[in-house]
Amino acid sequence: MNKILDVISEEVKKAFEAAGYDRELGRVTLSNRPDLCEYQCNGSLAGAKKYHKAPIMIAQGVAEALKENPVFSEVSAVAPGFLNLKVSESFLSGYLNEMAASEKFGVPEPEKKETIIIDYGGPNVAKPLHVGHLRSAVIGESIKRILRYAGHDVIGDIHLGDWGLQ
Repeated sequence: MNKILDVISEEVKKAFEAAGYDRELGRVTLSNRPDLCEYQCNGSLAGAKKYHKAPIMIAQGVAEALKENPVFSEVSAVAPGFLNLKVSESFLSGYLNEMAASEKFGVPEPEKKETIIIDYGGPNVAKPLHVGHLRSAVIGESIKRILRYAGHDVIGDIHLGDWGLQ
């Protein structure tokens, strides 16, 4: 299953291509201004020099190409040449339904299955136990389960402290 950012980027790349520009300009990132939009693309700024056009003109052309795209509820070209993108609820709903229907909820199989050994600390047997000893055990067990779910072979080992008489 593709990541949502990859799906959005692919749609924007197609729009750049449809507007007559290099598709690699359509790289989308999370917005650093969530009050304005969810995702943004500044490829128009990079393309301005190559195509000898004002960045806002390029952004407006791409925004026009994305106008009817069902992935987006709102697309706007903003000076100096940013594309502000909001994802439609229907697209998100479909994406989440597809994720829920997949066997591992959208978690991809690893490219290379690895054997991972996790040594998470146990208490020193010569000292009294307290609630702080649970922290490393819980974190280690959680990491072990997450890696197994992701498809790796995981060996968990709890190191028990010694008496200090080596």
